[in-house]
Amino acid sequence: MKNTILPLLLCVAFQFAKAQTPAPKKSVIIVVQNPVSVQRNNETITLTATLIKKAFPHTELQFIQVKEIKSNTILPSQSIDYNADGILDEIVFQTNLTAHEKKKFELTPITENPKSPARVYAKHLSIIEGMDDFTWENDLIGYRFYGQERANKQGTGIAMDVWCKRLPDFLTDKWYAPGQSYHKDTGYGADHYNSGKNQGCGGTGLLKNDSIYFPKPYSNYKIIANGPIRVVFELQFTAWEFDKTIVETKRITLDAGQYFNKIESRYNQDVSTLGYLHAINFVQRDDSQTTIKKDLGYSFSWESLGDGKGNLGTGFMAQPKDIVAIKIKNKQLVSTMQPKLGNAVTYYTAAAWDQFGSIHSPKNWEEYIANKANCIKNPCIIVLKKVVSTKTNHNKLN
Repeated sequence: MKNTILPLLLCVAFQFAKAQTPAPKKSVIIVVQNPVSVQRNNETITLTATLIKKAFPHTELQFIQVKEIKSNTILPSQSIDYNADGILDEIVFQTNLTAHEKKKFELTPITENPKSPARVYAKHLSIIEGMDDFTWENDLIGYRFYGQERANKQGTGIAMDVWCKRLPDFLTDKWYAPGQSYHKDTGYGADHYNSGKNQGCGGTGLLKNDSIYFPKPYSNYKIIANGPIRVVFELQFTAWEFDKTIVETKRITLDAGQYFNKIESRYNQDVSTLGYLHAINFVQRDDSQTTIKKDLGYSFSWESLGDGKGNLGTGFMAQPKDIVAIKIKNKQLVSTMQPKLGNAVTYYTAAAWDQFGSIHSPKNWEEYIANKANCIKNPCIIVLKKVVSTKTNHNKLN
């Protein structure tokens, strides 16, 4: 009798123990490759919902954890819903890649949405708080579009303004605090860039017959994503001098650790049939050192901000095939592109202050822009491989 019961008990105990052992957690390995021979710092890697759902069809994107395998480091990530339909469209995270480097990352479902310190920030300032201005910044640089209230009271236009930062901290609220003058550097940086009534670092208009027409300052805004890695927002510009019904919508994207804004401009009418070109303008000073390389898709300037205020680099970039011309006109460096109804005109604008960050000379700035143009033309290659993950081992399935 004992000989019969003991094996039965052992079998039951084994089955019970087996039932209590957690099933292996499914994870996915992705391989990210830098296809070019340049260093990519703070490179933003984008994983689309379509790609993620192939591996995790029942997991929401905000519950996907990203780990760099070599360093065994959990990386900050951000999920984004671009069209406000309640469905997340992509996950972004950042890494550094040397020339032609391949890196492996593990994606794993988790039960809580991880919180990471934000390195980007966008804010609309109310009329009372900041004259309807719209500002955005990251850990390197800051930018601003003037509001209608400021335009009415101070005569400002549709320039893209630049904030010179000395710290990676967010400074918008400090600069707009009561009694604070953002034109005075008290250790944070300041608004050293004069763009009040010119077009600043990328203000846009429509060019026809050698004349550029401008709208009023932005009339509506929408913040789509606000960190921790990427900020995305839209501004609408209306009340054009020649046609009050035209609306331009700019979608602007700025990532942490980057100087360049990605800008996508769409018009509600086919302005190209009326003979207009989209014109991106950068103010030129008396001492501006300007280089135009249309065949490579970029131009840039370097200028003094005045005694004790350092120097500023500004830059424009787009696909060479999309650029009609780049010329200096009426103290503006003007780049023109052909808008098409239903399609965005896509380009990049940037500024870098030599008192903070990695840009300290015109040579540094040109190298940075040339490398960035190369990276945009040659995005990282992403390959997904399914695996079953245990504590430390990865068994390849396909």
